[in-house]
Amino acid sequence: YHVKLVISLFAATLECVRVDMMQNENKSDHHCHLYEGKNNILIVRRAQEFQMTLQFNQPVNPSDNFQIEFYIGINTYMLNGTKIIISFGGSQTGNWTGRIIQQQGDACVVGITPSADAIIGKYYTSVAVIGSNGISRTQKDSGTDFYLLFNAWASNDEVYMPNEEERQEYVMNENGYIYQEESGDGRQWYYGQFVEGILDACIKILDDSHMPLVNRGDAVKVCRIGSAMMNSQDDRGVLVGNWSDDYSLGTAPTFWIGSDQILLQYVNKGPVSFAQCWVYAGTFNTFLRCLGIPARVITNFNSAHDNTGNIVTDLVFNSVGNVLELNERLTRDSIWNYHCWNEAYLSRFDLPAYQNLGGWQVVDSTPQETSDGYYRCGPCSVKAIKEGMLGYQFDAPFVFAEVNSDVYKYKLNSQTGKTELLSVDTTYVGMKILTKSIGGNNYGPMDITGTYKYPEGSSKDKETMKNAGRTYKAHLQYDDEQGVEMTLEIPQKRVKIGQNFQMAVVFRNLSEDTRTIHGLLVGSTIYYTNIQRAQFKQETFDVTLKPMESEIQVVVLAQNYMPKLGCQSSLRFVVTAKSMENNQDLMAIQIVNLKSPELAFAVGLEVSLEIFVKVEFTNPFPFSLYNVRMAMQGPNFISYREKLYSEIATGTSITWMESSVPTRSGNTMVYAVLDCSVLGNVQGNWAIGIQA
Repeated sequence: YHVKLVISLFAATLECVRVDMMQNENKSDHHCHLYEGKNNILIVRRAQEFQMTLQFNQPVNPSDNFQIEFYIGINTYMLNGTKIIISFGGSQTGNWTGRIIQQQGDACVVGITPSADAIIGKYYTSVAVIGSNGISRTQKDSGTDFYLLFNAWASNDEVYMPNEEERQEYVMNENGYIYQEESGDGRQWYYGQFVEGILDACIKILDDSHMPLVNRGDAVKVCRIGSAMMNSQDDRGVLVGNWSDDYSLGTAPTFWIGSDQILLQYVNKGPVSFAQCWVYAGTFNTFLRCLGIPARVITNFNSAHDNTGNIVTDLVFNSVGNVLELNERLTRDSIWNYHCWNEAYLSRFDLPAYQNLGGWQVVDSTPQETSDGYYRCGPCSVKAIKEGMLGYQFDAPFVFAEVNSDVYKYKLNSQTGKTELLSVDTTYVGMKILTKSIGGNNYGPMDITGTYKYPEGSSKDKETMKNAGRTYKAHLQYDDEQGVEMTLEIPQKRVKIGQNFQMAVVFRNLSEDTRTIHGLLVGSTIYYTNIQRAQFKQETFDVTLKPMESEIQVVVLAQNYMPKLGCQSSLRFVVTAKSMENNQDLMAIQIVNLKSPELAFAVGLEVSLEIFVKVEFTNPFPFSLYNVRMAMQGPNFISYREKLYSEIATGTSITWMESSVPTRSGNTMVYAVLDCSVLGNVQGNWAIGIQA
């Protein structure tokens, strides 16, 4: 009788025998259905309920006491949010909540709602039954692990974005476009935030940064750490920068198609070579979107790099004969043709609520200047930049100078060693700021200059300058009306590589006297950072100006600039001149972005659903191209592939055909790039609709 009683009591003990994380149902509800993975692991977003089915050995009674425990990390504690306990039949503790949704026989469906500030990352799960004989727990099972992400759909999450169309673009869209010219030209970029292995790579980046788990629920801190970790400058982060033309030890920045290959390579081999600003921005965008933070890539044209911290761009020139020449030793500031960074959408609970500085925040991972000891930048409120409120963290003065600094041009007096202010240009920096427009794979640019700055010279602009600690031009002591104006104009809107073209030096003599002008025109090939690569043209000229307009025509021959081009194609023309009657110094600068040839596509669909993609390229130059690399990728149907051509002779065409069977229906893209030592930025893309 005694033995039978023991057996009867044992049989009456509640025990959880199986846990179903209901991956398919939860992923769809949480907008996580696009994440790819072999193990079909659950991925959900915080501040939103997800469901689990608990299978017990017997029906659950109202008197039964069981709890679900979630852990993240190794040493877990309830007080710091790394250990979560949700009780059923007992008292609730912590910020996560749970409820029993349905009970049928031995199965119990429960709903779990993580807190709005929960730590993001990978959790593991245990179900504990509390009985008179103690606590029995389920064993650790990778099948019950899950990832928790930020939630742009939850109104109490700090990354909440109210507009669904914007959420689809800035969280869910895998295809992007990064602008590199004011005209709207640039390069396609595949973010691939849902590709298998990318989520683990993003979490590894946080682990490699040694970021404490307790800080990983704070989107501001995650953005700031991510900004530092995208570059390898001081922490063995993801990407190694290279602004030369020697990429022999890695991949040229112009050859990357997207972020997925970069992040997967980082996981396997460490820092990836090489990157420039758009590569940093594209990869950082993937990191942010993958973790659930709404993000977009921004391009700022004529982007100032203020090395001196005075939110002014200072350029110093020497007098060389009768013209001026930039003094690179004294000029520490610079102006890039364009610079790419990211914006992340955050509420900024860390800033005063009354200032309403939430919304888009600048985050920049290109290593330009250190911030709190690391090469990183932001997050910095775009609204704060527009209003000149530069006292709020992080890095507002640097960002303000990038988009809104005035360019001060000085002439160095070689006798006294002092500088004389020649002119101030208030409109050159931050000429235009673009991002991709909302909606599918439509690559039309959206001009967001107005979100960063007020119209130049307006009362609001003056107020911004005052807030920023600057006096708006009132203190400048220079004469900008000395009689002659000079501009450099190029009639052709677009110049193709290998094309001859004309330009004009145009003068306007506003005085009533004749002016004698002595000038010098210098043409150079440059990197997009405006650093000179090689000079290919130099000529002097003299002109006598009557009180009217006059101009000098200049012919630029391809045979002169082509041998000096690197893998990125930009020309810079600088004209300096002096009016001999009154010693007025004149200067004009013009950048010419040469358009690369494009790749041609043809796409065919067979009855078997096999897709054939053909890419064609014709060498239009009067010389052969050697060691030409090509790459192709079609998300969800063609994996990343490369091909090498030892030589493409002048006038010769090459054709590359690949085929594959799609793995997912819907709209997608096929990307291709071509790269060699004398030609970069050759690319193409094709939109494809795949039927289920």
